[in-house]
Amino acid sequence: MSTTYDDPDYSDEFAWRRTAPMARRAAMAAYAWQNPGWAFLASMGAAVPFLMAALIAPALLSLSPTADMIAPIAKARAIAGGDASILQTDSPFYVLLLMTADIFADSPGRIHLVAKAIGALLVVYPFAYFSSSRLPASQAALLTGAFAAYVAAPFAGPAEFGLALFLTCAFCFVAASADNGAGRARVEGLVAGVVLFILWLLNPVYSLAGFIALSACPFLSGRCGLSRYAATLTSFALLGALAEYLVPGINLARASAASGVLSIDAAFSGSEGAMGLSGVAISAGIVLITASIFGGREHRRSWLSALGLGVVAFVAARVVGASTLPVFVLTASIACFSVASPFYDGLFRNHDRASVSVALASAALTLFWTCAITVHAIGQFTLQHQVATAARDDIRTELALVQPGGPTIAQWVEEGRFSTPEAREFFALAPVDQSSMLLEAASRAREISKNGLEVAILTGADTACVLTTRQRCHIDGPAAATAAKVVFVPRLDLDPATTKAKGRVEALLYTEFRLVEQTALWEVWVRRGAVAPAGLFGANSTPLYR
Repeated sequence: MSTTYDDPDYSDEFAWRRTAPMARRAAMAAYAWQNPGWAFLASMGAAVPFLMAALIAPALLSLSPTADMIAPIAKARAIAGGDASILQTDSPFYVLLLMTADIFADSPGRIHLVAKAIGALLVVYPFAYFSSSRLPASQAALLTGAFAAYVAAPFAGPAEFGLALFLTCAFCFVAASADNGAGRARVEGLVAGVVLFILWLLNPVYSLAGFIALSACPFLSGRCGLSRYAATLTSFALLGALAEYLVPGINLARASAASGVLSIDAAFSGSEGAMGLSGVAISAGIVLITASIFGGREHRRSWLSALGLGVVAFVAARVVGASTLPVFVLTASIACFSVASPFYDGLFRNHDRASVSVALASAALTLFWTCAITVHAIGQFTLQHQVATAARDDIRTELALVQPGGPTIAQWVEEGRFSTPEAREFFALAPVDQSSMLLEAASRAREISKNGLEVAILTGADTACVLTTRQRCHIDGPAAATAAKVVFVPRLDLDPATTKAKGRVEALLYTEFRLVEQTALWEVWVRRGAVAPAGLFGANSTPLYR
């Protein structure tokens, strides 16, 4: 190449070898770095709106059955009251999250919303700290905000929370830091150790994936990677010892849960279709391919580490059932924006327009899909607000759980459209039907409990302790019925867990209880010998079918 290729008017050179000052300035705006402190503040500022959106939402939008949304809260309260052991749960940390949220909220939906906000904060704080020295300011802020939106979104759950936590600690392990001093490496290791321990208590699949990423830390995260690795293990070991002291046997239980959890078939049979992921997957693949071609062997640490992280995270997410959109975005971010990325040679040196255009195109693709996560979550928040404001006031205030659509089966039963039990078997209860049924039982149960009679609602979990006045929670509905004076038995099957619960307690009801009242949706049973105020129960003279 001629030494005079910098001159745009030099006619002997190919056009793509000439400089492109305006395009280079535009690309450098996307690759601009800031002081880590300011980048951290900007990233946290980008996450705050999504944290607040979860906290101030009028109700939680959910497509899950209402009983399934109430069950984790009932189990958390049972563990807090000593009726069950935290060792029996699949995700001890999520139980702790619900326990914490239960302090600040009463209704089931609000408890989940507060738990989402706390979970999002646990993700964005370490990620903002890690990204402030690993990514340009614009991508650090956008990606932190996207992670907050991803975790706090209405349809997100423990699977998405765990994936975001795994990507956060894995990002620290495999991406080199621009500020790679020994002091910062140790602090990052301590923070990453906390995140890894949360994964240990949250989900065995993500914890195994986290340890795989940790094993690569000494080789991929710069000259202080060994210090970061040692600090992570130290932090994890100290927290594990503290947890074992507080809850003996918890680490053995988590190790047992981690064995045999991986299923390769699950990675290819998730709910997400290929077409739903094709855009972001192809874009991430383009970024990786251009990085490998443009960077070659000199920059292989960037694109190979991004590829390895993407494969591990994709398999883990599909096994658990989380949306894999952030996996491809973070993979492209590491290949495109990290300090080891080959695209910096095309910007911070005086390169030609071909290399600048490749860097700019890669940055644009990565920034676009980062924003797509946020836009997708904003759509969920908007739908949540619309459905919540249109929902019945009692459902919004007492349950704070709303579902799109209107009453169906429950309304038809009340209107007398079903005259035989067989007719109901052709239909399944929608979540909104469950909300109406449970709300009816809760309203009556509160009235009964005010008269000194402990009430149980016979569902898979002890939902009465969540829907009625505060009372001791039991591990499940049958256990609550054993200790209660009044039992509400649903006449429509809420879910499979409720069907099993009814089967377990049927003999108890017929021997120790008597049927005193029937409605279209519920049977009310009172323990024999229990004294109830006159007029509290109005038994039907004509029993309804069962």
